[in-house]
Amino acid sequence: MPRPFSGLPDFSEEFKEPIDYFRVMKILSLVTLTLASAIASIAVADDLVEVKNVSAPPSDILSGRLRLAEPSALPTTAWTALVPLDEALARFRTGPGKTAVALITTQPDAWTFSLSPIDERAASPETDFIEQHATLEQLTTGALARVIRVDPDRVDDVISIEAIAPDDASDAWLLVADGREDIRLSTHVGSFERLRGGPLVVHAVIANAAIIESKCVVRGPSGATSTYSFVSPDGRTASATFTPDLVGDWTIRSLFLVRDEDGTVRQRSTQQVIRVNDRTVRFIEDPPTLSQAGPDAPLRIDLPVEITASGELEGDRRVALATEVWGLDPEGDSVPVCWISRIHQLPSAGGVTTLELSLDSRWLSLASVDVSSLSFRELRVHDTDGFNLIDHRAVVRPTLQGAFVVSDDVSRVTPDMMASHSNRTVGGISTNGLSSPGGHVLLLSHGYCTDQFPFRLSDFSGDYELFEDYQQNRTHDEFALRFESLGRNFKSMGIVGHSQGGHAAAHLYTFYWSALDWATDGTKIQGVGVPWLGTSLAGNAAVLGEIFGIGCGISNDLTYDGCAAWLSFIPSWVRAETDYWTTSFEDGFFYDYCQIISDLLLTDPDDGTVERYAGQLEGGNNRGHKEGWCHTRLMRDPPQCKDASRNVILDAEAAR
Repeated sequence: MPRPFSGLPDFSEEFKEPIDYFRVMKILSLVTLTLASAIASIAVADDLVEVKNVSAPPSDILSGRLRLAEPSALPTTAWTALVPLDEALARFRTGPGKTAVALITTQPDAWTFSLSPIDERAASPETDFIEQHATLEQLTTGALARVIRVDPDRVDDVISIEAIAPDDASDAWLLVADGREDIRLSTHVGSFERLRGGPLVVHAVIANAAIIESKCVVRGPSGATSTYSFVSPDGRTASATFTPDLVGDWTIRSLFLVRDEDGTVRQRSTQQVIRVNDRTVRFIEDPPTLSQAGPDAPLRIDLPVEITASGELEGDRRVALATEVWGLDPEGDSVPVCWISRIHQLPSAGGVTTLELSLDSRWLSLASVDVSSLSFRELRVHDTDGFNLIDHRAVVRPTLQGAFVVSDDVSRVTPDMMASHSNRTVGGISTNGLSSPGGHVLLLSHGYCTDQFPFRLSDFSGDYELFEDYQQNRTHDEFALRFESLGRNFKSMGIVGHSQGGHAAAHLYTFYWSALDWATDGTKIQGVGVPWLGTSLAGNAAVLGEIFGIGCGISNDLTYDGCAAWLSFIPSWVRAETDYWTTSFEDGFFYDYCQIISDLLLTDPDDGTVERYAGQLEGGNNRGHKEGWCHTRLMRDPPQCKDASRNVILDAEAAR
């Protein structure tokens, strides 16, 4: 028999208180950041998915959890340089940290590639301190890296780099780590509003060194590359400005020469990706209207907007709309009432229309505010592809239409106040699944661009279903809709997601009604190796992917910026239903790592793709960190999804 619908969890007590992004690039290392989306032969169909009217309590506003972070708080940071061979310094001085050089090209074994010590204090050089990595690092089917490491005990040596190409050589890049991990370059784009024709500012900060030279190399979706100058007022900070002229994915390379306290010249670079949009939705000056259909009905908010025509963006266009609701309490103080959100599918034609939000009147009763005092703060709309900010208003006040009845028969937050049904739908994804519902299952999912299923199925004894959509690049929204479609074959389902599969599960539970809402007797969402805060490999993989033509394309959802913008829509009641696990390499006494290339681009500890700090979900349930496990296969330690002891727990504790 079908299990009874239990609704959302009761949070009444809580609410009383105010880079698989990449097969590590397969060039940055076949490190499949396992995240993906749905069934092999998936076709867009006319099926409709019901969206949720999403709400969150005032505590989510006061904590800042559902506010868009400042871009400066989300920098991409590097203590290495990833540069074309002809831009690399010919020598460097070693520091006390990790020191290595990687040659990345299609046939590195055909090159003459070596490091040579230059002992400036003796007549003859020493040659026994360099360790040649035993094997070539496989990055893709067409690109490899040769890595030479320097003994970390050899500090303050001058090293020369020799890389001589064969006659038929293709492009080659060097990744150089000079051992000065305290000299770091941090860069960020100054706004989340990244629109065609609007200037964007790239800000840079260098720690523990002074800027000598710098440049910003920007590549647009057409493949055209432009170089801009950084302007530095003080030798420590710098900025460069460019104006994107096309909608689509852009890569930004920031390259700096700096001088440390000893006068040594060093090189640092960061690689970032951004999505540039048109302003597909624009809030117009007319105020929103607030109305109520009857005493038991929610308050309806109609926001007047202008929708642009589809232009260069093809396919379904969905946006996420959100606002904070504030009012005046009996003492006249401004207090938060709740936060509300909803996904909308935009019409193909442009013009003036309204986007709707729903406000349960019981929130007003709990906050002791009157309808006439309401205002909306931080009203914003984001594209669901990369969660770019499309438009924003700091404060708006609604126009009241008709009479309002606010029930005072409420003493606590109830589950149906968090997510309610609406008359809104979006286009779904159809599969040739069962025509009638099956049982109660656990959905096991991989992530982005993976080429095989990550979990060992023999570790799972209950009913489960596999989500398989190999070597694909999906947004969190597309990924979640494929979960929803597959879930139509079952009465209910819990989800265990590796990497981006965790994002997709949380996205589904937040925005759409699905079989996940019916799951009971356990944890609805469990994530393993999920980059909740993003990964810097997103930018590095994109840059090398452009050069060598590998990977599944750019995923803006997995950047630090994209994840931060997306997380600003994920309320506490979703996070409370989410368990997560992190891993990293076994830390011994020497140079430890999961994947030697990605290790030079990430902050320790990491699993070869996800840094431990970036695997944390504020408000989620941290189930622990284990050493000796890596993100995926082809790394030094075993893949984290093969951990039998954890898989047994995932199976036993999953809601179904």
